[in-house]
Amino acid sequence: MGQELYSFYYITIGYLISLIISPYFKLANYFRPSYKLDEINVKVILVNEYHRIGDVLLIEPILRSLKRKFPEADIILICNKQIEQLAKHLSLADTIIGIEVPWTNWNWSMKKWKSIYNFFSKDIKSRNIDLAFDFKGDIRNSFFLWITKPKKSYGYSFTGGKYFFTNPQSINMKMHQQERAFHLVKKVGCSEELILNKSIKLDGAIAIHPGCSDIKRAWPELYWFELIKLLSLDHDLSIVKIATSNDLLEKIKSDKINIKIFKGSLIEFNEWLKTQKLIIAPDSMAGHLAAYNNIPSISIFGSQDPGLTCPTGLKSKIIKPKTSCFHKKTHWRLCEKCMLSIKPITVYKEAVKILSESKNKA
Repeated sequence: MGQELYSFYYITIGYLISLIISPYFKLANYFRPSYKLDEINVKVILVNEYHRIGDVLLIEPILRSLKRKFPEADIILICNKQIEQLAKHLSLADTIIGIEVPWTNWNWSMKKWKSIYNFFSKDIKSRNIDLAFDFKGDIRNSFFLWITKPKKSYGYSFTGGKYFFTNPQSINMKMHQQERAFHLVKKVGCSEELILNKSIKLDGAIAIHPGCSDIKRAWPELYWFELIKLLSLDHDLSIVKIATSNDLLEKIKSDKINIKIFKGSLIEFNEWLKTQKLIIAPDSMAGHLAAYNNIPSISIFGSQDPGLTCPTGLKSKIIKPKTSCFHKKTHWRLCEKCMLSIKPITVYKEAVKILSESKNKA
């Protein structure tokens, strides 16, 4: 399987832009002071991860690793607005700032671009950044990291812009997103931490979270309904109410299936999830939050490669199509027909297997 980080079109455009603007930025870099890592008294560390909720949860161990290495430093996490309050609740960093960038929420107004530019070039730059990290390899991210003028910066230049980092790194397309992040922080002496296997809850319910950030990642509503009917025969169930689940909830109600409904904020969802024995969701933040809390989970993937972004918990399981995608897709990476190929009975059997194994270990 080839790379699935960016579309070929975006990579091409990124490299063309990078080539055109490179003379200016290479010249500008000549006038910036050069530092050796051992010469820096690290007081402020900037970490940019403002794409999706799951992306932030994946770098939680990286943030812990940085804090162990630099306990006195102020670690600033720039994340997306959706996870800002939960990140603060979980104390993922010393300073947490939520933002919305034009290329993640498709807000392309000049006013928004100017606001983000001012945020990085003034607010963040004024904090005198010693070390800075960006794990995406997106030339737009790289540029906004550059304008904060960190003493040392680490990142990938997969879509161009190698000159935006003092220490650009080569990227391995087969590495998981979390591995790529660890690869960067290891350059400043950080190390990975052993994850201990916590006890499994057996008295909670099976949680269903049918939501995802892109409709092309979604599992069909009919499949969720069939899975819920199968599981309801022998298990207590809960379902997370989302904006698009009204029809599903009506079907459940009309069929008189006994299921509890969760409604609440992301912080409340995190606390509620801790009381569940298993959560089933599409490729979304739910699986990553389960991994963070060491809750067993099943994440349903379509044509996208789970080896690059799947939840990394010890009890995180994935279900994917048995064959490679051969469909005519409307998206360069995601495929609705591949999601259709995963039947409810397959997910049901995996859920029963996980719960049976958990019971035997208890």
